[in-house]
Amino acid sequence: MDGSRSEHARARAQQLLAEIAPLPNDSELQRLRELSLDYIREAERLEENSVTTPEPSEEITAALDAIARDFFDRALQKKSKG
Repeated sequence: MDGSRSEHARARAQQLLAEIAPLPNDSELQRLRELSLDYIREAERLEENSVTTPEPSEEITAALDAIARDFFDRALQKKSKG
């Protein structure tokens, strides 16, 4: 996928996520969001430079899934309390 399609897909995913589950004002959620974005940026940088990582794609996917699960668990807990 070229850069413009990737950027468009990312923007669309962020828009859909914001509509479905807007971010509560929570510093821990912001930290998790920044962590996941940093991880994605680093993966894209390595891909652009054709550097192979020692982690298989399954491990990367599992890490991002764990971040997402933690994010949504916290968002749902915060929403149910408020």
